Amino acid sequence: MKNKQTHQHTDQSQLKHQYRNPDILREADSILSDLPETLIDSYLATRYQIWIDSALVTLKIGCPSAPLAALMQMTSARNAVYVTACNPGSRIVPLDVNQLAMVRLYEKLAGCSNHIYQGAGIDPTGKWPAEESLLALDVDLPAARLIGKEFRQNAIVWIDSAAMPRLVLLH
Repeated sequence: MKNKQTHQHTDQSQLKHQYRNPDILREADSILSDLPETLIDSYLATRYQIWIDSALVTLKIGCPSAPLAALMQMTSARNAVYVTACNPGSRIVPLDVNQLAMVRLYEKLAGCSNHIYQGAGIDPTGKWPAEESLLALDVDLPAARLIGKEFRQNAIVWIDSAAMPRLVLLH
């Protein structure tokens, strides 16, 4: 009996993000993700940077962004997606493969949005290389999920009408 309780406690502690964190969105039919908690922690810690005109804006999961809110208001955008095509499945691939994938991603997003901004996902620990990324305004959550899956990403960042970035787990 004691071993079973200890095992239950460990399982519950490992689910800290997946079950309780309101800044993480999952598929409607999925309670848990099969992504490791350490990887989810990395995504939560990442600084999602974008260039808006000549200003560098940093988005953090769960923290509303005043500059992004102003941009969304100015463009009448209801939401946005921040996504990369680099390193699918969190596996490093050659630079030329990432560059070609980013061109395809830009073309895909241009079919959904008239407002696309360049950026980069930055690991604050420096263990993972910066990943070129794009922010596209007025891309709803179902479309954002499909785009992330098409480019074989584990997660994307979706921004709601309050300019609140949320991590969206795709697996």
